[in-house]
Amino acid sequence: MSIESRGRKAETPAVKIPKINRTYYQYPSKPEIGYKAVWYFDDNITKNGAYKVEQTEVKGYKHPKVKAEKGKAYSKLPVVLVFKSSDRANAKVKMKVFANENIDYIMTAPKLTGVPETAIILECGVGNSFIEKYNLKYNL
Repeated sequence: MSIESRGRKAETPAVKIPKINRTYYQYPSKPEIGYKAVWYFDDNITKNGAYKVEQTEVKGYKHPKVKAEKGKAYSKLPVVLVFKSSDRANAKVKMKVFANENIDYIMTAPKLTGVPETAIILECGVGNSFIEKYNLKYNL
């Protein structure tokens, strides 16, 4: 024990456990009914909180599938799609702006007007700022 200049004992730092796992249940009294979440903490990986979270759903639970409809946009913002016409190295990079489309529909549609089927999608964004950003990035 060391003594400070004022005569009182120096405080000992709190002992931290570097690794810990926390398990949370939706219904703690009946864990088989709800979901289960396991949080992994490790001070060697990060000191800011959990580095991994595993969430286990209830048996038989299925997530609802997203059904994106054509022509039903979330907002009035344009969807900007940047693509290469083929997978070749010298393929031309092009940009297509969809004014009144849903981004989910654009990403899941098998065929899009103005975009060839062999196209490689490079980036996709929502908003006018992406038009300027992609113009500068790809020299369009």
